[in-house]
Amino acid sequence: MKGWRCIPLACVLVAISTYASADERTAYYQRAAQRDMDAFHALDRNGDGFVTRDEIRGDNNFGPRFDDMDINRDNVVTLPELERYIKLHYGIDEPGETKASAITRPPQDTSNTNASSMASTTTAGTPAASAPAGTRTPPSK
Repeated sequence: MKGWRCIPLACVLVAISTYASADERTAYYQRAAQRDMDAFHALDRNGDGFVTRDEIRGDNNFGPRFDDMDINRDNVVTLPELERYIKLHYGIDEPGETKASAITRPPQDTSNTNASSMASTTTAGTPAASAPAGTRTPPSK
């Protein structure tokens, strides 16, 4: 019977470790988002507010993810495109925000999402009603 007294203590320890794990993930996502913002501003050598493929040439961090960030495929990453990338990949609206609840979920895979530049169609070949990025429309009957 003495062993049953340890169960509440074990539950408390598990809850604390889960919370600590979420804090570590939150801190990691914050740092990653801040690094992306800093890289964007450092790579924008001419200060025009966007980063081109020429400006990222030779960068091994920002460069490989350029296509994921370039939503409209115009070979330019703007600040709004970077902010969308950060929100989708790290679950935060802005680097440095202190809300932990939005960051505790794993990043989303956006490698095949490009809602702003691809026209969607239904299975019948007719244009589908536009829906916000990341949402699914119910199948038509």
